[in-house]
Amino acid sequence: MNPISLYLRLVRIAIKARMQYRADFVTGILGVIVMNVVNISLIGILVSRFADLNGWTIWEVVFLYSLWILGHSLFSLFMWHIRTLEDYLVQGTFDQFLLRPASAFVLFIGREVQYLGIADFAIGVSGMVLAYSNLRLTWGPVEWGFLVLAILAGTLIEMTLTLMISSIAFWTGRSRRANSLVMQVNVMVQYYPVDIFGAFFRVLVTSVIPVAFMNYYPALMLLGKVEHIGAWWPLAYASPVVALMMVGLAAGVWQLALRQYSSAGG
Repeated sequence: MNPISLYLRLVRIAIKARMQYRADFVTGILGVIVMNVVNISLIGILVSRFADLNGWTIWEVVFLYSLWILGHSLFSLFMWHIRTLEDYLVQGTFDQFLLRPASAFVLFIGREVQYLGIADFAIGVSGMVLAYSNLRLTWGPVEWGFLVLAILAGTLIEMTLTLMISSIAFWTGRSRRANSLVMQVNVMVQYYPVDIFGAFFRVLVTSVIPVAFMNYYPALMLLGKVEHIGAWWPLAYASPVVALMMVGLAAGVWQLALRQYSSAGG
């Protein structure tokens, strides 16, 4: 069985397992929706306090948040459990992925489905529709196509970052604190436009932890605000390229980490 077919079969099994607890499914989704509504409301309150957030209006910031959460929702739905990799390593249960005649990575990411990503996706779509309408945007096929690519790129960027950071556990046994630190940086990017921060932060989220490519840079292109970054305007179109580069880098880190692994028994 090829890796894609195997992964899809594993996802179907994971979904069936999750749906056995339907009350948890419904309450979990409602909780995430409420949390995101609160987040968007807080963004609105913050932006309304300023006459000018470096040229960003409230609906542009809502667009920024919605674009981020659309990419994040796919990561949350299918790949959130990558953050728990250290548990498998510490408990010695990672061996199960190596003892089967299939890709350890496919077996690992196909193990769980975090259905709360559905609520994130619903909020992202709703926010995007409202922002598009209130900003009176008129996109053509190029912009709509780029939006799809930007969302997929955002998913891949978050997935590869999480995978590489989680892989630290192959050497240290722990990686959750490092993931939490990166998540804090990611939170800043999802709430606020990067250009309101100082140069150090902009370099950090562009070249070291490139989460700005999840929403800020593609939003510049989609909102017609490319002039905000002047001579660096190619970055507004670079999210798909950055995502592919991150996939290659993460694949190399994963292979190196597997060679390091010696099972819980040493």
